Amino acid sequence: MKEPASATRTSEKPEQKGLAMTVGVVEFAADTGLALTKQLGRNEQKQLGQFLTPPGIARFMAQRAIAGVFGETIRVLEPAAGAGILAAAAVEAILSRENRPRCITVTLFEIDTRLLPALRKLAYRMRQVSRDAGVMLRMSIRCEDFLLAHEAIRQRHMADIVIANPPYFKVGSDDARSLAHAYAVHGQPNIYGLFMAASAALVAPGGRWCFITPRSWTNGAYFSAVRRQILRNLTIDAMHVFESRKDHFTDDEVLQEAMITWATAQGPGNNRVVVSYSRGLMDLPDAALRALPTNEIIGGDDDRLIALRTEEDHLAGLTATLETHGLKVSTGPVVAFRAKECLRQHIGANTVPLLWMQHVGHMKVQWPIQKKREHIVANAKCAWMLVANTPMVILRRFSPKEDPRRITAAVYTGELPGTVLGLENHLNYIYRPGGVMTPQEVLGLAAYLNSNTV
Repeated sequence: MKEPASATRTSEKPEQKGLAMTVGVVEFAADTGLALTKQLGRNEQKQLGQFLTPPGIARFMAQRAIAGVFGETIRVLEPAAGAGILAAAAVEAILSRENRPRCITVTLFEIDTRLLPALRKLAYRMRQVSRDAGVMLRMSIRCEDFLLAHEAIRQRHMADIVIANPPYFKVGSDDARSLAHAYAVHGQPNIYGLFMAASAALVAPGGRWCFITPRSWTNGAYFSAVRRQILRNLTIDAMHVFESRKDHFTDDEVLQEAMITWATAQGPGNNRVVVSYSRGLMDLPDAALRALPTNEIIGGDDDRLIALRTEEDHLAGLTATLETHGLKVSTGPVVAFRAKECLRQHIGANTVPLLWMQHVGHMKVQWPIQKKREHIVANAKCAWMLVANTPMVILRRFSPKEDPRRITAAVYTGELPGTVLGLENHLNYIYRPGGVMTPQEVLGLAAYLNSNTV
């Protein structure tokens, strides 16, 4: 391969030249990737899930991701490469060691063909940097869907380091990728969870796994199978939480509550997990660390819920659950597109109120608002999706992007007309099966859930 015309030769020693070029390899990947994503429309970017990792976060991820991984050859896998920023950060971190391997192999999976020229340029630059540092680098760029690749389906070890910022979007349960990884599917999967689960089994014993993702995988039934697959193959070592929704992916204006997770394949069972928090990228160097008992972070039951505790945990002494008090939480049963025949724009002789997310605010329910089909027919055909009109706490399943709180709970004392009520699927409700919550219980629980501490 000919040397690019822009390259210049210097009299630097190989080691000096290698380290100097290494400093820019992550920025090189970021600049070329950003130039492409800027050409994408917002809808196209969402469909592809292409949100590039800023260099500062990529290096933060890579430094811990390579820890403890040594050998003559180190294999790096980036299953959703994009511009290859994370792989570049991992190679940079490995080359910065005194004890370098003889060879680094890098495997990149990327389905967007427009990124291939940028990845090839990055491969050339990374080979130069590695050669100047006395290390051979082999790069494999595979233009195919990682989730349908034979390695991912067969679940064979293929990497010592997996580092990824996977795409984020929902896929159908009948999608080929969902079917190929059915072990990780519960309900409607998000593709990022499939990437996490599929790659968890590909890391060789003692190898490292690092993902930056939304926080939603840590709880909820939809991700229970993903969590089981991850924890079956990996031991979680550390987690970093970004408390702002927009201060970590500044270039792409991503409004996600994000976190980074580091884990070791078949490592010794850790009794502690290192947890850190920052608002975003700017205060990342000042993030304080806390080592918390693993059994306080990761649930031991089949759901394997992961609870991310704040630095000042005022709730540590509370042990009761909803079940302790005879309560249960359920999801609103009205799925609008499946219930079209039952929904009404205006009140009728046989309709009852239908509450949507827009009706629920902090500590109060406001109905009607004349902005939705906020009535539902109460007859035998629609009865299966109606709930008893009794006191309950009603919660939004998702908080508004502009709202600093993650929980919105409303007091509902049964004041709306009718013996039954419609609750749309974006709501949750807390009630007493086989009984009735008192107004005082509803008020107290809603106030607790809306508190600053929670």
